[in-house]
Amino acid sequence: MDEYYVLTFQNTHEAMNAEKFAKDNKIQIQVIPTPTYITKSCGISLKFKEESVNEIKQLISSKKISVKNMYFKKQEEVINIM
Repeated sequence: MDEYYVLTFQNTHEAMNAEKFAKDNKIQIQVIPTPTYITKSCGISLKFKEESVNEIKQLISSKKISVKNMYFKKQEEVINIM
């Protein structure tokens, strides 16, 4: 997976809540340790592919999940998109 998105959270509770909502909505996500290129976030992040970005944005806009930031990682480039 050379291109992917990463959600970061204020705390582990928010990360676990987002994982639950993503799985309940059949969104393919992967729980990962927060990458070292992202600082000042909780230790758990969610990684997902481009195909799920609209569903994730809907969960965020409907306030079903609360995130700190969303990043897009493409090879060596990291873009903060929130």
